[in-house]
Amino acid sequence: MPKDFTTVHWVIGNPFSNDDWAVDTADRVEQVVGTVRDRVTNNIVKLVRGIVFGLIGFIIGVALIAIALIMFTRGLQSLISLATGNTGIDHSRSVYVSYLISGLLMLTLGGLVMRRRRSPDT
Repeated sequence: MPKDFTTVHWVIGNPFSNDDWAVDTADRVEQVVGTVRDRVTNNIVKLVRGIVFGLIGFIIGVALIAIALIMFTRGLQSLISLATGNTGIDHSRSVYVSYLISGLLMLTLGGLVMRRRRSPDT
């Protein structure tokens, strides 16, 4: 019959008067350690994993956004140079024009996002 470890009446006995003292003590220690592990340690491990994976995802996301902006700007420079050909804008000016177009696009997107930042009822 298992002992109820939650009541105050159960106390680990004396090794001289209780033959099962070592077994009872080991069972009690194992139960307390298991309870602490289930209630505290497992939750902390989940929290730390969430923080670590969240940070890794955030860092990778920022890097991907930066790379996408660089690729967009570079592709825009090549597109401007190809579209204007020999008669239009040279490469050095296509860089400035691509920066202007990229900046205006980001400004417009930022303005749209800022406009939607509040709920419609406020």
